[in-house]
Amino acid sequence: MAETKKAFHEQVAEKLIEQLRQGTAPWQRPWEPGEAASLIPINPTTGKRYRGINAIQLMSQGRVDQRWLTYKQAAAAGAQVRKGEHGTAIQYWKFSEEHTRTDESGKPVLDAQGKPVRAEVRLERPRVFFATVFNAEQIDGLPPMQRREQTWHAVERAEAILLASGAVIQ
Repeated sequence: MAETKKAFHEQVAEKLIEQLRQGTAPWQRPWEPGEAASLIPINPTTGKRYRGINAIQLMSQGRVDQRWLTYKQAAAAGAQVRKGEHGTAIQYWKFSEEHTRTDESGKPVLDAQGKPVRAEVRLERPRVFFATVFNAEQIDGLPPMQRREQTWHAVERAEAILLASGAVIQ
């Protein structure tokens, strides 16, 4: 009998449960000032942070560098995924597609510059796609991770938040 492949969310949940049983969670790491966002995985090509189950999936990989990108994105950046490295699966959903607008006769509608006019069309049923991403630690030729310098004082910021909250603290 053929073994059925588990759903993506089940695979991620099982890995997370196993890590918790071992006493570790992917979001628990030593804290360093100015690195509050350093745990959240990001795609350096698009500048977008991974969210939801993908963020949990990538944080659970135990990497220090939070940058994750596809093989093609690494190559486009002039970098190379090391031979033998294994990527990490992520999923993304597509809720709409861009289509070229057409007139009654089916010809593309053009804008003032003569380029086809594009319109976003909501899909009747969303589609799920899977991709494989690699951590920057698995890729040669990427520039080192740039950490932003903390330009604010943590205690002053915390005091300001408490004061602004109006909370009565005794």
